[in-house]
Amino acid sequence: MKIAVFGGSFDPIHIGHIHAVVEAKIKMDFDKIIFIPVKQSPLKTLKPIEDEHRINMLEMITREYDFMALDKYEIDHERASYTYDTARYLKTEYPNDALYFLMGWDQYLNFDRWYKKDELLELMHFVVLDRIGEGPHIQEPFIQLNQPVVEVSSTVIRSRIMNNDPVRHQLDAGVFKYIKEHGLYES
Repeated sequence: MKIAVFGGSFDPIHIGHIHAVVEAKIKMDFDKIIFIPVKQSPLKTLKPIEDEHRINMLEMITREYDFMALDKYEIDHERASYTYDTARYLKTEYPNDALYFLMGWDQYLNFDRWYKKDELLELMHFVVLDRIGEGPHIQEPFIQLNQPVVEVSSTVIRSRIMNNDPVRHQLDAGVFKYIKEHGLYES
């Protein structure tokens, strides 16, 4: 099988995330896409909302698509998440499958800061999701995947909710309802 891994804080998951992985599945013919929410990114200082809420929102989305799955490997570890550790774990879970890591070009530009980056390239293929003609030229062994992008930002969504501005158009209906019911991201 061809399995894609999509990591992030998903704080909250939004239509930009969903659009990106669905387009990647179609263009790369992935059999499965696994969402792996981070406990805490080693390159970020802002802590996401409680794990339970992020997991619940991700479960809503992954239930809607038969090729999507959720893996809580990084959430279940009480430390910063390194993609290298996750890749090693995934190789034990899927030893006979080809693993691909989906990343934005901003992550690609910072790849030299990643923990054990050379070993990572031996464990997985890396696909850079790029706006058509807007990102940098991607060097091998990275795979450049040009696709239309839905401009949505979790940071902007959180800010708009705090300011009581509209965000419904940027979220899946179930995720929007969940955020409202639990009063998430309100000051």
